[in-house]
Amino acid sequence: MRPADGRIIREKENRMDTAGALHGIRVIGVEHFISAPFCTQILADQGADVIKVEPPAAEQRNGYFHTLNRNKRSVVLDLKAESGREALRALAATADVLVTNFAADVPTRLGFGYEDLAAVNPRLVYVHVTGFGQNSPYRSRPAFDGVIQAMSGMMHLTGEPDGPPMLSGLFIPDHLTGLYAALATSFALQRREATGTGSFVDLAMLDCLMSFLAGSFHEVLQHGIRPERIGSRVRGSFASTYRAADGYVYLAPLTARMWEAVSRVVGQPWFLEHFSTTSGGVDTRLDPETRPRLDGAIESWTSGQSVADVVRLMSEAGVAASPILAVEDLPDDPHVVARRMIRTVPHRGRGHGGSTPDVVYVAGSPIPVTESTFSVGPPVAGEHTAEILAELGLSPVEVTDISDTIPRPIGDDLGEAGMNERSVPEAVDGSGR
Repeated sequence: MRPADGRIIREKENRMDTAGALHGIRVIGVEHFISAPFCTQILADQGADVIKVEPPAAEQRNGYFHTLNRNKRSVVLDLKAESGREALRALAATADVLVTNFAADVPTRLGFGYEDLAAVNPRLVYVHVTGFGQNSPYRSRPAFDGVIQAMSGMMHLTGEPDGPPMLSGLFIPDHLTGLYAALATSFALQRREATGTGSFVDLAMLDCLMSFLAGSFHEVLQHGIRPERIGSRVRGSFASTYRAADGYVYLAPLTARMWEAVSRVVGQPWFLEHFSTTSGGVDTRLDPETRPRLDGAIESWTSGQSVADVVRLMSEAGVAASPILAVEDLPDDPHVVARRMIRTVPHRGRGHGGSTPDVVYVAGSPIPVTESTFSVGPPVAGEHTAEILAELGLSPVEVTDISDTIPRPIGDDLGEAGMNERSVPEAVDGSGR
């Protein structure tokens, strides 16, 4: 069920009433797929003027595209033609930041490598996202989200103990890399204030995901432990997923007081033999023979209760507990409504059967954003080409020559899941998605 319009328009308390922290900053996005567009959208949400450079055969404007490209202007440039490369160099001379996630060698081959653009703008911050980075032995390998999940150890750690390695249900490396890229951009801009010069940021998707593996490296390298898949349990803590009468719940009684509360709620006083506030910190709940008995006793109780009752009773007792929600449950969740984490952006294009919906639903922002963040949807391909090139002072003839390559607007297919490894065009080899 979609949220009611009244809930969509209520203002979140932490919105910014000003023009945004990055007002006055111009960002060029020579980007495709997810990681770089997600980065530049974050920058646009903070008030940056983001100009998305698109090829004559622009990306399909499907539902996923709308989640990554609001608040941007679009210019179509044929970077295989000298006129397009000249226009990009002129644009870079006016910019503060360029973000790209094309393959390691592609920018230099097409004339927009860091050295090329730093020559015309020494203050340019250049962020290059690839799968493995500039000096990796895997530098030229193609990389999508699933490749990074597989090579980072994430897939090996995800799944049931007796099952195969499993992909995450979300494109975590793609979005995490976009977050790191936005953070790196902010740091580089701040450094430029001190030094007066720009810099090159080499960002690898694999590095970004591996930065979350510190605990696993500690287990392997310090203690010789080989982490294995453990399903929905938490390694090193007593927390897990349990079946209820009408679904599943997640319980995380990590502290002794929470564990005592679980013992009372489920009516199992013997639980305290394994952990309590009087045990001196001794916790035997994770012992191989003990944990299955404890999990079985808890699920024997939860399976006779509704999800709502389990969460209510455990929460009232001070135990960390939650329902396992499906995505379709989220629009009506009180937290999602209160925090405005489902929003809309204007939609222009072709929907199913020629219908044209007025808006597209997207995720809200967890951080303060500008007043107009969700009022400007993604641009039509090449929508601002003439406007942007005119700003650069190019002659009408030059504008016409480049604008002739603009494709007709591509309609939306809002029924598609979006850009994934089976539905997108072949990526440039080695690109970071």
